[in-house]
Parts: sequence; structure tokens; C-alpha cells
Amino acid sequence: MLKRGNARRRGLKTSAKPRGTANGCRILVVDDDADNVDSLLELLRLEGYLASAAANGAAALALLADGFDPDVVLTDLMMPVMSGWDFCESLKNTTSYRSIPVIVTCGMAVEQRGKLQVDAAFEKPVDIQKLLSKIAELCGL
Repeated sequence: MLKRGNARRRGLKTSAKPRGTANGCRILVVDDDADNVDSLLELLRLEGYLASAAANGAAALALLADGFDPDVVLTDLMMPVMSGWDFCESLKNTTSYRSIPVIVTCGMAVEQRGKLQVDAAFEKPVDIQKLLSKIAELCGL
């Protein structure tokens, strides 16, 4: 259990020490909610992942264009500037990004997000253990 930080305040449970390097698996968190980003980054780093963040789809695309090469993208759908919907579409329409696994977190029912071409989708509030299991699977761990 965390002794400090956002993950504890938001009710996320994880180990107190990093479990390892998660084989260098890089995660890109795309979300406009600073509390969500802080919590996810802290959780992922404690689990041994190399985690970075972008506040919206446009910022995430800029990171990718600058050479950031994530193994998995974890994105919200409802964001300003460029939504997660548009971001996911851009990824799938760009040859060099098409193969990056994408996990979506959203507050809508499965039926409403059915058109998304993503590797996994989690309804909020997210079950953290299931999310971590899916990330590990997509990273080949």
C-alpha cells in the first residue's frame, strides 16, 4: 500500500516498491485530468513501467512525432483539443503508429464505444488490477 501520493488518495492499491523494470515497457498515458494522470503515472512507475503523459491527443501525437516510442498507449476519450476518438483514429490511419496497442478508459457503455478499433477498453471507474494485467499482456510480460 502506498504511504503517500496520488495513487493512495484515489484509492489505488499497489506495492510499495517497484516490482522491476517491466522489461523496459514504455506506457503513454493520454488524459486531460491531471489527477488521473498523476495517479496512473505513479502506479505504473511503481509497477516498474516507464511511463510518460500527454494532456490530449494532439500532444500525444507530437510526442510520437518527436520519437517517443511507447509499447502501449492508455487514453481517455473525452479530452479538449483532440479527443481520444480522434487520437485513436489518427493512430490507426498512420502506418508507423498502427501497431501500437491502445487501451481506452471511458465513462460510457460498451455499446457506445463499439466503433473504436482498440486492443482493450475499460469503463470508469477502472479496475486497476485488470488494467495492469492487460498492460502486462500487451507488453508481453
